[in-house]
Amino acid sequence: MHLSDIRNYERCLRLSWLEYHQPKKTFPMVYYNENIVSLVKEYFHLSDFYEGSVGDEAQKALSAMRQYDTLINARFSHCDLRIHIPLMLRAESGWNLYFTYASCYPRERQAQQLADKIAVAKACGVIVNEVWIIHLNAGYIRKQDLDVQELLVVTPYLYNKRNNGIHTAMDLIEKHQRDVFQIAKETAQVLKRKCAKEHLSPNCSKGYKCLYYDECIAKRAHDTSVLYLMQCTKKFTLLHHGVTDMKEIDFDTLEGTRLQYAQIMAANGNGFYMDRFALSNWVNQNITYPISYLDFEWETFVYPPYEGMKPFDVLVFQYSLHVEERENAPLTHEEFIGEGDCRIEFIEHLLKHIPKRGTVLVYNMEGAEKLRLIQLGEQFPKYQAELMQICERMVDLSIPFSSGSIYDSKMHGYYSLKKLVEVFCHFDYHSLAVSQGLQAAESWRLMQEKNADKERIRKELFEYCGMDTYSEYLIFHKICELIHAEAGSEAINHQKKRLYSNG
Repeated sequence: MHLSDIRNYERCLRLSWLEYHQPKKTFPMVYYNENIVSLVKEYFHLSDFYEGSVGDEAQKALSAMRQYDTLINARFSHCDLRIHIPLMLRAESGWNLYFTYASCYPRERQAQQLADKIAVAKACGVIVNEVWIIHLNAGYIRKQDLDVQELLVVTPYLYNKRNNGIHTAMDLIEKHQRDVFQIAKETAQVLKRKCAKEHLSPNCSKGYKCLYYDECIAKRAHDTSVLYLMQCTKKFTLLHHGVTDMKEIDFDTLEGTRLQYAQIMAANGNGFYMDRFALSNWVNQNITYPISYLDFEWETFVYPPYEGMKPFDVLVFQYSLHVEERENAPLTHEEFIGEGDCRIEFIEHLLKHIPKRGTVLVYNMEGAEKLRLIQLGEQFPKYQAELMQICERMVDLSIPFSSGSIYDSKMHGYYSLKKLVEVFCHFDYHSLAVSQGLQAAESWRLMQEKNADKERIRKELFEYCGMDTYSEYLIFHKICELIHAEAGSEAINHQKKRLYSNG
């Protein structure tokens, strides 16, 4: 058993069982393009050491402690609870332990996991002298070669939410001591039994939404279920008090966001809500032809692979561009995929093909396409002015949905582009070989391997990214269609009233 099993157990009994017995396949959010242990070896100039591997018996590390002054990835086990320690250096009165984090600001919340690891190590006879943290330097900018002395930071501190190191790891570990072996026994008992039933609580979405959340609510949820209320901290409380439908909710008891209002209005109507005036204003104030429907795909590198990049910087490797020169004109399409450090090639290809005027329509742009162009402009000042000109023309297609100007109960509280085209356009991505952004990044990574089927992967990536921009086109025109339909309906109703009043 590992500490991750205990973390899952403490969050949810069902989660712990599923993750242990039936783990889901997931795509990594980032690409770990270097091995941090190798970087640590280089940082400390290590040459004579013991290095453990997955599956080692704990006795091997204990024996190595008698022969070596340096241990790497030493594995220990006590009461069937297994841990590993990335780096151990012998000190006069025991061992200095180093814990590695492929992140820039390891948080104070990591203290409990460290305390549990220390408990296992001490139970195996390890005398702990000091505890150190190794992490990435957020301010490091790569030059031609990766400078490991600048990239890594060795500190006694963990960081608070403001990225300040106030408390040392040792002090925090002292405060988080507990009987982890008793908790491990309780976890083991749960893992031996049948899978627990669903138990919905704030833990389901605390920090991040559980991978099994949608499956757990499937039996209870319906289109207007309170479980689909967005931006709501009270939905589980409502559910446990017997309130299951949005129709039963007094809006004044909620946080009162516009999106919640739209959801409740849709629930109390025919499953659909639209603020035509807000939508009309959004279209009239933001959209001018030609419209460029734009979408990027990118890879996030933990360690900067190329000059000018920082830890967790992004490399944009693909774009799709559909252009509508005038209303309902035939769409034209441009696309690009690069390999390796294709940043300049990407920029020049995009600048060559994107229209110099009109709206650039992007879905959820602020933390995505717009930010990518800003970063590229900072890395390559030669192109900055032209890239910023594109940013200035960008309009976020997600705004009408995130602001509650339009909502359909079949959205189930989601307004991703994929969800919207399913609900409003009866169009989906299910037949595609690549059907999500993280999968696209993984496919791009595979495409650059020596024996990869490059043509097949390129085709699949083009299909996926092109589907995104075509979906933007469909959703925008659906908005226009709904505005015009309601305007026509209002005009007919107004005419009927006028005729009736004239008797």
